[in-house]
Amino acid sequence: MKDAEINLARKLFGVFEMLKNSNEFPNSGTSKMLREKDARFFRTRADDEFRELVGVVDGCHRHSDDFEKDFVLESSQVFYWLALAAVVQKKSFAEFEKMFDPEISRLEKLHAENKIPIAKVFEKDLRECEEKGYLQYLE
Repeated sequence: MKDAEINLARKLFGVFEMLKNSNEFPNSGTSKMLREKDARFFRTRADDEFRELVGVVDGCHRHSDDFEKDFVLESSQVFYWLALAAVVQKKSFAEFEKMFDPEISRLEKLHAENKIPIAKVFEKDLRECEEKGYLQYLE
């Protein structure tokens, strides 16, 4: 990933770390899962989402008639579940990158092949985090 994309991904990862460690969002499903589930649960979900992403590319998995929207949605889910797997294990962003390098590389390759910048994933998710009020709690 390029530096700008890494910075967006790092910021999003920071939101997940904050949700795990903060009591500010008792209604957050992500926060609750990070307290109750283990890395295996998150890893399994990431694998499921990767299959759905490949299905979007192959044309057999759709949420809408908009390929790019579905592609970004499924990519977002892949990153989300991988990140949660790392956060629940108290890994840093750098450790996350190393831990899931094959998966992140595969995600980047799919984005390049489909000419959809991976930054769109992080931008979409960070907008959602802003709407939920999460970003104001990042250091």
